[in-house]
Amino acid sequence: MPPPNRQNATPPARPHPQWPVIFVTLLIGVTAICLAWPQVFPGPAQANAMTLPNLDQRASALALVTNLVQRDSYCVPLSAYGRALDRALPPDARVFFSGMVGETNGPKLGYYYFLKNYLFPREVAISLGDKPIFNEGWFAGAPCDSPAELETNGFDLLVRYGTNGFGLVPLTQKGIPK
Repeated sequence: MPPPNRQNATPPARPHPQWPVIFVTLLIGVTAICLAWPQVFPGPAQANAMTLPNLDQRASALALVTNLVQRDSYCVPLSAYGRALDRALPPDARVFFSGMVGETNGPKLGYYYFLKNYLFPREVAISLGDKPIFNEGWFAGAPCDSPAELETNGFDLLVRYGTNGFGLVPLTQKGIPK
């Protein structure tokens, strides 16, 4: 093997200064500490804020509550209502939610989605007859608020949402919450 030609060899490249990388790393670290500090060590003004120590205390308190409906009522009252209604109705009950179709009723659909989740696997309808058609934030369909008509169509419970909250109208024995 021939010896290497040392006359044309280029000197090794000089390392670039590392201070910009170190500066940016320190800046990111200081920013992270500044953002995390109030979460880990809250001040007196954050007594009711959702900080890590407060969330830990809340989780410990909620773990002591064995009744799921009561536990839900401490967090989201609508969850407690949905879970209680789920427990009170048989799994094969058919539920009709009135006042949910039409463009003006679009903002109320959150209640329908929320309770439909808790009432699963029950059928929860908002339109009589045909399936409702979704249109950019609202449903088009056949509204119905007549208990007699809903009963003849096989529904067991009518849920009305109004200014005073939810109103339940049992249509059959199966629709009476126990």
